[in-house]
Amino acid sequence: MITEDVDRPIKEALSPVGGTVLTHEDSPIAVSLDDSVEITSPASMPRSASPIDHPLKEIPLTSPTQELSSSDDIDEISSLAKFSGDVLQDCTIFNGVTYLGTVTVNAPKSETEIQRNMVDLNEQIVEGIKVSVSIPSCSDGSVVMYDGATNTVMKKYEVCRITFYAHGKPESNEAACFAFTWTHGDSIESSIFQCHVFRCDIPEAVGQVSACFMKAFQRVPKSLTASVNGELPPETDLSNNVGGTQMFLLELTMEIKEDDGKGGFSSVPRDRDFFKLRCNVEKQICLTVTQLASESQQKLEVKRCFGVLIAPGRHVKHSDMQLLDMVLLGSDKGDNGNCFVISGQWNPKEPALNRLNMETPREEKIFLTVAVDLVVRGIREPIRLLVETHVKVFPQNERWWYFSKRSLIQPYFLHLKEVPSSDNEPNFEVSNIETSGPIDRNRLNLTLNNLASYIRSPSITSIDTLTPRDEYNSDGDEPLLSGTGEVSKDCTEVELESWSDVLGKWSINRSTRPKQVPALVKQGIPEALRGEVWQRLAKCDDSSVMDNYRILITKESNCEAVILRDINRTFPAHEMFKETGGGGQDALFRLSKAYAVHDTEVGYCQGLSFLAATLLLHMPEEQAFCVLLKIMYDYGLRELYKDGFECLYLRLYQLNRLMEEHLPQLYQHFRDKGVETHMFASQWFLTLYTARFPLYFVFHIIDVFLLQGTETLFQVALALLTMCKKDLMQLDFESILKYFRVTLPKKCRHEEVARNLMKLAVTIKMKKLKKYEQEFLAFKEAQESADQYSNELERLKCELMRSEEEKKRLEDQLSQVKDMLKREVQKAESDNQKNSAIINGYKEVCQRLDTEQQVAKTSLNQLMSVISGCERCGELAQKMATNSNAVSNKTKKAGEDNSEAQLLHRITELELELARAKLGQVEAECKNQDLTHKLCSTAAELHVARSQAAWPPWISKTLSSIKEAAVHKTMVQRRESAPLEPTENTTV
Repeated sequence: MITEDVDRPIKEALSPVGGTVLTHEDSPIAVSLDDSVEITSPASMPRSASPIDHPLKEIPLTSPTQELSSSDDIDEISSLAKFSGDVLQDCTIFNGVTYLGTVTVNAPKSETEIQRNMVDLNEQIVEGIKVSVSIPSCSDGSVVMYDGATNTVMKKYEVCRITFYAHGKPESNEAACFAFTWTHGDSIESSIFQCHVFRCDIPEAVGQVSACFMKAFQRVPKSLTASVNGELPPETDLSNNVGGTQMFLLELTMEIKEDDGKGGFSSVPRDRDFFKLRCNVEKQICLTVTQLASESQQKLEVKRCFGVLIAPGRHVKHSDMQLLDMVLLGSDKGDNGNCFVISGQWNPKEPALNRLNMETPREEKIFLTVAVDLVVRGIREPIRLLVETHVKVFPQNERWWYFSKRSLIQPYFLHLKEVPSSDNEPNFEVSNIETSGPIDRNRLNLTLNNLASYIRSPSITSIDTLTPRDEYNSDGDEPLLSGTGEVSKDCTEVELESWSDVLGKWSINRSTRPKQVPALVKQGIPEALRGEVWQRLAKCDDSSVMDNYRILITKESNCEAVILRDINRTFPAHEMFKETGGGGQDALFRLSKAYAVHDTEVGYCQGLSFLAATLLLHMPEEQAFCVLLKIMYDYGLRELYKDGFECLYLRLYQLNRLMEEHLPQLYQHFRDKGVETHMFASQWFLTLYTARFPLYFVFHIIDVFLLQGTETLFQVALALLTMCKKDLMQLDFESILKYFRVTLPKKCRHEEVARNLMKLAVTIKMKKLKKYEQEFLAFKEAQESADQYSNELERLKCELMRSEEEKKRLEDQLSQVKDMLKREVQKAESDNQKNSAIINGYKEVCQRLDTEQQVAKTSLNQLMSVISGCERCGELAQKMATNSNAVSNKTKKAGEDNSEAQLLHRITELELELARAKLGQVEAECKNQDLTHKLCSTAAELHVARSQAAWPPWISKTLSSIKEAAVHKTMVQRRESAPLEPTENTTV
């Protein structure tokens, strides 16, 4: 089973009949073929173990002492075939296999479900379909199932659609079975996952089946890695090509989306040259590939996506890239051509992507590398488009204000070489993939006469120089090989005398050029003197640089692999650099590596190999290194490669303005056809015209460049455009690009044409270059100011949002205080009403008792009057009255004594009640003071907040009313709770 613990070596125990363990020291993969094996295909691999560039080490399947039983019965198992049946592929065919059937599953990567289906079908199907199974040797093939009797193809399963593989458990009834899940459908929504189960007649063969499946998943086509970063196939493959090279212009648009918390994804902002991401948020990478143009008007059809991979950093290894889960595949016909849309799910919690899930410091950015592998109809192997861009990670709760949708746009020049095809259909192989890196239309489109908007030239990162060697002198459609042309060392006696006189004067005083030098250099330096004159023009007289060169070539550089790849395609038409491993290529390698070690900021730039080769044709390595340093530093060429090609943007802007001034009709024609100066001029500027033009013309340009400097680049460009203006005015977009790539260099093969071009070039005045530079800088400063204002606006909006949140918090707090005061007031009113009701009840009882007492007295008086009127009862009544008076007097006296005691007791009770009332009043006043303090604090906070942001008037009124009610309530409670002071006349 694939295990992802990179910190723990994994070794599975082999089965009794032997097994295979596939491991790789740089890959977190260990596979035991004797357990249930999970093999994840490149299209669905969820972890960082990319199938690309994983040279696995294979231990033999059996040990010397453990041979497979029935070896004669399985001799057909390892038959390696170039093709089988109607399917052409490198494969291994397994005979003696029974197909048990297929089951639709919901969890294609669940081993438990696959094992259960394997058990069910193995028990139910006694005799299945006898088949043969063909397993390809790499991941671009298909698992083919043939009829066991007729060998006809029954079904094909693409390896890129297989998501899981497993075999039966050892020492079980399913030990001879194996199964894999296959995805049927073009998108996630319509996908159906099927589990196909097979049974081998020989159980020992399952181990070899598993090994073949592992190899198929781990091995990729050779050209998949050859197409990365524009790598080219070997020289021997190019020599066997019989077809022509065609160029296709592709454009890749990339967006990054984040989970918006509402069940969807929204695009993240892109500021200048970097994306703004938030940590711990699910993301999607959305890619759109569009074909813009082609030389043959042919449309490329993308069949499927082989995978989308990402990794932090740049120039990352294939094994360090993380494969994303595909969530969307589709195509659309846009305005510019067919579009292929790919979307991949990005889980930020993946350990391999932890660097992209941590907040970056305020002033720092990190690189993100995105790669997409596409399978294109008519192209033998998948092609890879690589994007490297900056990202900046912010906190998870970071909020973005209004921003415009800005996608990353990167063009690619796809050079395909046509190869013979048996079905007469177009068939190509990848010759080269070139790109200019991400482009920024806004930075170039500075609204001044609609300046060219973005760089799509293939010359920034790679130079196309490889075409069939036996055709570079033909007038066909193949571009001219770099290094073409022979330069004669013959010169007239007049030239020799002139230069001899000048060099003599120059030798006396090297710091001052003789007056005759400019005129002679513009006419062209004699080939025999170029090496010496170039050094003097560049003022190379520092011997310490030469000594330093000898030290630099001994140091190591991380660019050595790229340099070795590029020197094989630098000046392939020249004898000095034609032979692989020859002296010319070795010198070019040392010179390029020395500069890369010396200039760590720029490092090695692929366009520089042509300039270095030009210098090596005229001087030794040490002197060439001195001149190269002067050109890069003193003449400002290295500025074109720095800071995201800022200086190159400036040069292209200046060229546009010069074209508008000197060639307005051609300038307008280019605008109408959509041709932009970067499509041809970026290569000229970055390589000083050394990449495509014949050597005689190149040498003459270097002559004048070392004399005049940067303005020579514009003079030569205008001269070339002037010379071919008539032809260019009659061509469309694709024909213009082909003209610059193929026709124009061939027109300069003759020395006379090149000489006339340079005569015209040196006569063109460059008086407004400084003005155009100031315009560009002004526009750039205005844009930066606009960006600063935008950032400041964003900051103010964030502060406003925080103020609004604080306002909302205070409003909630005010509402809580109001509710609390309201509850207290209601409680006090309720207690008051309750006490009033009790008092009224006591008053009613007292009144009722007084009334009853009066009625009883009246009845008693009436009865006594009746009794006193009776003769018999009168005396008795009189006695009773006398006794009653006596008793009354005694009772009155006793009552007076008792009444005095009761009154004292009552006074004590009243004093206690008074004390309790005062205590309750104190507690109420304390509580009221606390509430008043809270209210004052809240009012103060509200007052502060109101000073920062304007409050509605209703809040102030509400607060005032609450304060007045609270003060009034306090005064009322104090008056009601104050006890009455007894006076002298008060009686109880």
